[in-house]
Amino acid sequence: MKGTELVLRALHAKGVKYIFGYTGGAIMPIFDEMEKQKLFTFIMPRHEQGASFMAQGLSRASLSTDTPQIGVCMATSGPGAMNLVTGIADAHMDSVPMVSITGQVATGVIATDAFQESDVVGVMMPICKQTYMPLTTEEVEKTVHEAFYVATTGRFGPVVIDLPKDVQVQSVGEKYSFNPKTFRPKLPGFYYHPSPEREVVHQAIEMMNRSERPVMFCGHGVISSNAGAMLQEFAEKTNIPVAFTLHGLSAMPVDHPLSLGMMGMHGTVEANRAIMNADLIISFGMRFDDRVTGKLNEYAKNADVIHVEIDPSELDKNVATTVAINADVYRTLHVMLHDPELVSKPRRRWLKEVADNRKVTLDGVAEELASGVGDDGKLLMKSIISRLSDITAGKDIIVPDVGQHQMMAARFYNYQTNNSWFASGGAGTMGCSLPMAIGAKLARPDERVWSISGDGGFQMNMQELCTIMEQGTDVKIMILNNGYLGMVRQWQTLFFDGRYAGTPMTSPNYELIAKAYDLPYQKVTDLDQVDAAIRAAIDHNGAYILEFICDPSEVILPMIPSGGGFGDMIVSRPKS
Repeated sequence: MKGTELVLRALHAKGVKYIFGYTGGAIMPIFDEMEKQKLFTFIMPRHEQGASFMAQGLSRASLSTDTPQIGVCMATSGPGAMNLVTGIADAHMDSVPMVSITGQVATGVIATDAFQESDVVGVMMPICKQTYMPLTTEEVEKTVHEAFYVATTGRFGPVVIDLPKDVQVQSVGEKYSFNPKTFRPKLPGFYYHPSPEREVVHQAIEMMNRSERPVMFCGHGVISSNAGAMLQEFAEKTNIPVAFTLHGLSAMPVDHPLSLGMMGMHGTVEANRAIMNADLIISFGMRFDDRVTGKLNEYAKNADVIHVEIDPSELDKNVATTVAINADVYRTLHVMLHDPELVSKPRRRWLKEVADNRKVTLDGVAEELASGVGDDGKLLMKSIISRLSDITAGKDIIVPDVGQHQMMAARFYNYQTNNSWFASGGAGTMGCSLPMAIGAKLARPDERVWSISGDGGFQMNMQELCTIMEQGTDVKIMILNNGYLGMVRQWQTLFFDGRYAGTPMTSPNYELIAKAYDLPYQKVTDLDQVDAAIRAAIDHNGAYILEFICDPSEVILPMIPSGGGFGDMIVSRPKS
């Protein structure tokens, strides 16, 4: 068998259904074999970056299904592989399992600056979980199986296989044998501890029982381990309120009485003040990044910290822990829930304080949500998201791009469906929404998927409308067009004396763009058109583009200034 056959045999054995990719000289042998076998559904993006985000969307959306799939993307050597870099780095920052296979020039000319050669292993090594370059055909099948193991074991992440062209086309000898059922990767230094130690769990429970003002943090690890329902049960049993990281959203219903909503830079008043006033923080599957903590030397000064995290390198990295539990979130919650020492306390005074702060958040946006438009009569993004939430009952899948609208979607959509929010967090990659939504729809075809972008992010990968047209993918598309790079403009308004350097954004005629791709389109300028437009998109069988003309002066508050602490939180817009 040739290397190409071994690659595809391994992918098929791992349950791969979709391959996202763009062909070229160094990857052609695999594409040719794929065409012969017809075992996979091939999705061709119009840019390799699109392939990486489609694969990421597939992985993320399928985690909560009965048949989880790992997204696979392929590209040729040189520019093809380099165009995957951003999507791979994004998956690495957000701990998304993904396997990328790149073609490489033949082994005999590696390091000679051959045509379309680039040092893929060198470039990818810092931005993924593992990189491989099999130098013999006999290594190929084992490498693919090991790549899937590494991508999906412990803390999830992307893995890259750089495959020289001669290794693809050469055949293994007659004595070659490989049994995936008995294969066990040998990975010195790779330690995986899924189950918690009972002693540290008991210490944590003792602290929770003593605590009067505890708060729980729900991070991406809760989603990754399918522990949302168990976290909710644990919160209800202990009467401990829950704050969410950006990636923790949709682990449990956001309108649950114990939900504090999102925390951090654009978090709710109730979440951030609860963190300031807590005597105990119980963190599940999150890494205490700067957008969550603000100024570290002021962060949760009066609180003990229990940190449950699958990756030991995250423990004590940014925030010192009182009790560190290096284990899987689901297994840890299961042990805690069934510990006979766990006490249920009413915590009425603490929950009343939380409720009072929730009123501050609601009062801060009540007037804007009631009017639905800004001072110039243009639509407010928060009101559009709020209407989408009401019309869909918070049950749809939301895939935002990056920017101001992303924070609006995080704050004003009432997430009811488990694992229904897929955002670029750590890397903050504009242009991710449209291709990621395609992957999410393929993973969960029976659910409605919304791609929500600003006019800036949408233009970065709007060529993937052609992929939607070609595949007939039913993705509902919202463009919240305010004529600016909205989040940067907000910072310029608040901190740069209103100097809008590099943020005004000219858009093409999206109606003509939609027509070119044979997709229905509607422009919405008035508040009384919003509901009907959203329902028209829902009722249409297929993709639908909605463009909303929005107020450029709108801001998303609360906001903690960069480098500031929770005490610096801006709750209302300063008077001009």
